[in-house]
Parts: sequence; C-alpha cells; structure tokens
Amino acid sequence: MADDPDKDFVKLLTEHQGVICSFVISLLPGAPGTDDVIQEVNTLLWAKRAQFELGTNFRAWALTIARFQVMAHLRVLKQRRWVTLDDDVAGLLADEMEDEAEPEFTERRLEALSACLGKLRPEDRDLLMQRYWRKSRLQDFAVDRGRSLSGLKVQLFRLRAALKRCIEDRIGGECLP
Repeated sequence: MADDPDKDFVKLLTEHQGVICSFVISLLPGAPGTDDVIQEVNTLLWAKRAQFELGTNFRAWALTIARFQVMAHLRVLKQRRWVTLDDDVAGLLADEMEDEAEPEFTERRLEALSACLGKLRPEDRDLLMQRYWRKSRLQDFAVDRGRSLSGLKVQLFRLRAALKRCIEDRIGGECLP
C-alpha cells in the first residue's frame, strides 16, 4: 500500500463498499432508511479509521461496525412500531452474512448473476434494471410500458426465482441466502 494511510483506507473502503451495502440491505429487507444506515456506516468507518490497523481484516472490522449500526437502526424502527426482525434473528442473519460475504463466494455469485442476466430477454433485463438499479418507481415504469403494476410485480417475482435457480445451477448448488 502507499505511504498515505487515508488513501489506503479509502481504497479499502471503496473495495468493500459492495459487501457493506449487501450486508446492510440483507439485514434490513424493505425497511425504511437503509440508504441512511449505509451512509452512517461509511461515516462511522471514516471517523474510526485511526482505530483500524492496516494489514488486518478490513472486511471483518467494517461488517462489525455495520452490524452495530443495523442493530441501532432496528431499535429505532421498533420504537416507531415498524415491524422488524427480532434482535436474535437479525444477529443470526448477520453472523451468516459475515461468513457468506467471503470475496471468493461473492465473486462467483456475481459472475453467475452476470451470466444469468445475459440469458434473459432484453425487456426482462430492462425491467430488472429499472426496478433495482435505477430505483425508479415501478408504478411509473408500468405507466410508461402500458402494463399493470400487479402484472409487473408478478413478472419480477418470476424473474427473481428464475435468476436464483440459474445462479444455483451455475455455482453448483452452493447455499444462497
């Protein structure tokens, strides 16, 4: 690594951003404020960067901090009476996600996802991109395409199931979250 510890830290943070985001999102499925929690994790990681020892396991350190931020957010959601995961269940999921977020496993899944997306019809890929990458409202997409919202939701459900099967087949049936 370079001589500048901040530059080294930024490089590590950037390399692990996908794992951190996936970890937080998986523990807060459908919960409001997920993007805020990810931002809080990044801010906290930066604030605590002096505590991190370069050369040690950044992933484990970052996911531990992310885990505590998720748990704090879950407590806030419970106070607001938003239905969330039980703390024990969230903890078990966090443990499993930390184990499954190994770079090699993640890389194989991403390669499988890319290959499986390539097999889809262009209009199906467009729907998935619209929903998950562009993060625009599905209702707006339905209106633009002259389709019903419920029809698009059914199509998304089927596409997710097909992608999951395809990924499982490509990586040899390894356990997927």
